[in-house]
Amino acid sequence: MHCLRWGGRRAWGRKPPDGMAGGYTRRSFLLRTIAVMPLVRLSDVGIAFGVKPLLEAAHFQVDPGERIGIIGRNGEGKSTLLKVLAGQLTPDGGEVWKQPGLRIGFLEQMPALPASATIYDAVADGLGETGRRIAEYHHLSERLADGDTSCLDRLGVLQQALEAADGWSLRRRVEFVLGRLALPGEKPVEGLSGGWQRRVALARALVIEPDLLLLDEPTNHLDLETIVWLEQQLLQFAGAVVLITHDRAFLQRVATRIVDLDRGKLTSWPGDYRDYLAKKAAALEEEEKRNAEFDRKLAIEEAWIRQGIKARRTRNEGRVRALKRMRSERAERRSRQGIARLELEQAERS
Repeated sequence: MHCLRWGGRRAWGRKPPDGMAGGYTRRSFLLRTIAVMPLVRLSDVGIAFGVKPLLEAAHFQVDPGERIGIIGRNGEGKSTLLKVLAGQLTPDGGEVWKQPGLRIGFLEQMPALPASATIYDAVADGLGETGRRIAEYHHLSERLADGDTSCLDRLGVLQQALEAADGWSLRRRVEFVLGRLALPGEKPVEGLSGGWQRRVALARALVIEPDLLLLDEPTNHLDLETIVWLEQQLLQFAGAVVLITHDRAFLQRVATRIVDLDRGKLTSWPGDYRDYLAKKAAALEEEEKRNAEFDRKLAIEEAWIRQGIKARRTRNEGRVRALKRMRSERAERRSRQGIARLELEQAERS
């Protein structure tokens, strides 16, 4: 149930505030609308590299609090979809709408980190200007501890700025995430392995506590204990999550909705990963029944066309064209259905 603020008091559910007869005012209606407003919405979005469409007339919406798992074959465009949501890629067509002021955290497969920074700097940088002040305060405090008093004035300035921006709680958050992911804050980013760079990028995405968290293979290079910790963080996370992962156990425990990306088309399946497998299998079975009926009708038309001269009469040209369309549809359908069945069998084994 949504809890809305009304003139300093709480308004729960449908009950109008005290003294407000006759239902809701325009203001209360707007408040309720805002409460259920999606975070991001894609409308008729298309994007292609070369001749291959990765997204084709795609419609997609992320609502507050849901955790969406994106699945599909390698190369289908799952990472591209995340980059569109993050604002890193502009689609060729369609509309991408985002809630004003939306905060997005993004863990990419190949994260870009400042090579000259320390791990502490890189993680704190996710908090923007306040994060950079936290990092500077951290380093100057280390110098002061070593006996360098020349930084006292600057420390005083930073202290005032951090107090005004809730900087101390943010500093504790930085240090907690560093500790949880076992990241040595003073170590330079330069020279880190790919696995360690992913840990740093994950910490930077988590530390900002975003409204929308985008995760591209978040469990790669993480040990079991850290994966369990990450699961708990996502289950308790107040924002929305969109993730790509080949870890089906992780996906099962975390996702509340599955979105299937297949040759540019997005199909949404409410529920967890097991729900998706069951519903997808049932949908394929129903599709196979429809296809069997289609094939029966096609066989009748093929038998007719083999009669030869009757099919070449002018009055039958429309029937010939319809047969050609049926042949084309059947060829396309067989390719699509074979891929879908193979993907489902692979998913059930994983």
